[in-house]
Amino acid sequence: MARQSGFALLIVLWTVGFLALLGTQLVAAGRSDTRLADNLKQEAVLRAAADGAAARVMFAMQAAHDPGFRFGGGERSIRIGRTPVLVRIENEADRINLNTASLTLLRALIIEVGAPPAQADRLAAAILDWRTSGARARPGGAKAPEYRAAGLAFGPPGNPFQSVEELADVLGMTPALFERLAPHLTVLTDSDPDMTTRDPIVALALTDAAGVAEDGLTAQQTGEDIVRISVTALGRDSARYSEEVVAAADFQSGTPRVNILLRQRVTGSANASKLAGAF
Repeated sequence: MARQSGFALLIVLWTVGFLALLGTQLVAAGRSDTRLADNLKQEAVLRAAADGAAARVMFAMQAAHDPGFRFGGGERSIRIGRTPVLVRIENEADRINLNTASLTLLRALIIEVGAPPAQADRLAAAILDWRTSGARARPGGAKAPEYRAAGLAFGPPGNPFQSVEELADVLGMTPALFERLAPHLTVLTDSDPDMTTRDPIVALALTDAAGVAEDGLTAQQTGEDIVRISVTALGRDSARYSEEVVAAADFQSGTPRVNILLRQRVTGSANASKLAGAF
């Protein structure tokens, strides 16, 4: 009887220990699920605030003509609901268009961001070879044979750039150089900037390229303003959601409309998710 009682007690203790361990695991899993749900909720709130801030900026600039929202005014803080959002506004026309810029202007920009002239010569020629048709490369440029010789399985499409990110695939481009060039480039305008640009690097490139007679060198931007809005919504515990929106607005017609040309989430890496449409 004593042995049976001891064995029964051992079973009871083992069962209690197992249930305690199981309960601990369930509580931990519940806490983890709660944290995950809270993080997802906060990200949704921050994204909605970022989208709302971009829409508010477009309305303030184009419909209300609010002087507090202007190009090149630096970063400012606004609130969307209870969420603080940092906002920076730029004119997309201040950037150089990858599809219209001349060889000379591209070369000047590449030099201005720190590349040596020899590398700038080759890369500018490769950029033009990327966006234009034909099988023969420019001097120093690159068409399909040069890409194959470099061990690459792709070559120039012979079509205009669809995005600035596509520039990273051009033969001779390095990640570091791309990071320095990208903030000064666009594919969303219809021509190159003029000397009124607020981008000092672009202004220097235009000055360096001045006097060279090439098509698309300093064609003046026409049409409606294209606005690049950088927004960062700030949450708890250093959480943030950052995105860039490039849009063109028309509040003068009978049906006000904002055309979203580009929307991309900005993260700590070069990866970005893009959406296009209108709201």
